[in-house]
Amino acid sequence: MDDMGTFFGKSSSHILVTGGAGYIGSHTCKTLARAGYTPITYDNLVYGHRWAAKWGPLEVGDLTDRQRLDAVIKKYNPESVIHFAAYAYVGESIKKTG
Repeated sequence: MDDMGTFFGKSSSHILVTGGAGYIGSHTCKTLARAGYTPITYDNLVYGHRWAAKWGPLEVGDLTDRQRLDAVIKKYNPESVIHFAAYAYVGESIKKTG
C-alpha cells in the first residue's frame, strides 16, 4: 500500500501518545497525522520538547497525575493509546520506579 492512510484506514480518530514530545513519540505523531489520525501528545516535558509536539494538540501532564490524565482522556475520547513516556536513561529509570 502506497499511503499510510490507506494502510491504516483514513480516519479522524484521536490517538493518545504518551511521551509524544520526545524523539520517537514525535515521529510517531507525525506518521499518525499523515495517516489521517489526530495524535494527542501527553507529555510532562521533562525530556520532551514543546516544539516537537506539532502534529496535534499538546496536553502537558504527568502519568502519575490521574485526575489530569482522566480529564485529557475524557476531553478527546481517544480510540487508542500508544505509550512512549519513560525516563531517558536506564539508570534513572531504575532509581525512579514509582
